[in-house]
Amino acid sequence: MPAPRFRPAEQLEPDDVCAFLFPGTGSAGVPDLPALARTGAGAARAVADVLDAVQEGLPPKGWPRLRTILMDDPGGYREAARTPGVAQLAGYAASVAVDRALRAHGVHPRFAVGQSFGEIAALVCAGAFSIADGARMGVAAVGVLARHGGGGGMGLLEAGEDRTRACIDAAGAPEVVVACLNAPQVTVVSGPDGPLDAVLDTARGQGVNAVRLAVPYLSHHPAMAGADEEWYAMIRGFPQRPLELTVHSPVRGRAYRDDDDLHRAMADCIVKPVRLPDSLRAVHAAGATVFTEAGAGNALCQCARLTLPDARTMAPLRDRPRHGLTGKAAPGVTPSGERKDPS
Repeated sequence: MPAPRFRPAEQLEPDDVCAFLFPGTGSAGVPDLPALARTGAGAARAVADVLDAVQEGLPPKGWPRLRTILMDDPGGYREAARTPGVAQLAGYAASVAVDRALRAHGVHPRFAVGQSFGEIAALVCAGAFSIADGARMGVAAVGVLARHGGGGGMGLLEAGEDRTRACIDAAGAPEVVVACLNAPQVTVVSGPDGPLDAVLDTARGQGVNAVRLAVPYLSHHPAMAGADEEWYAMIRGFPQRPLELTVHSPVRGRAYRDDDDLHRAMADCIVKPVRLPDSLRAVHAAGATVFTEAGAGNALCQCARLTLPDARTMAPLRDRPRHGLTGKAAPGVTPSGERKDPS
């Protein structure tokens, strides 16, 4: 098979400014890193180097070799991803690999926006942390979320924040909270299993498309208070370096500064809501002209287009086709294979 023609720099105008968007754990497809590696020698080296660095940050026992399940034998990914944390760390690796491969092709970001778990990759790609330390932080995050957030989950409603809150009220489920505003009419909620299902059922009864996401724990929920402190204590020792590009936080609602405690900022994501449209508008106002998905799929590009109707987007890494693996789409995936559920 001939190598696919992939010339992302040719899609840009001379004065274009890129914002790289780093998706969260809800975008849990199978990243097609072999296709990315085939786009050029520089991209191939970037993918290999990233996978080696991420592997360095993973525990020596109980984890698969990412190079095996993402490059050598991708058919084994689904089974490997049954191990808690594997999908999240594979997504992290894919995000950093896309960032490095795009740079090898001459596309460099001026802005980065990380959504939820994607904040780790955004800060790594901005130079604040090493790739291996980012992996170590990701492993610790998965463990903390599993310990403290069990018995709950997240769901997506194709509705604005006000209508979503009305569905929560109608379901009589105050334990459910707005966790992420992904786009003006796309909202993610978080809560205990029973109340969460009640909210989703209520929304469907009112004609709102609503799906349960493949996130088996609470996140962005005030009940996770304490989990944030535990994770902060686990990661605060990783060295923080100066930022090499502007990273806008959808949790803090502003760009990070070098005098911010970025470990604390990431820990805030466990309990505080994400407001992605505000960040997209802010980086657009600051000069971003092209929004690029640094990860599998194009979910955040969709969010950018829904938030900024004239936004130009680029999604270099689509998910591996599901036929030949499971033949089925995961929850929250459209028949075309496009994901609607980053969180």
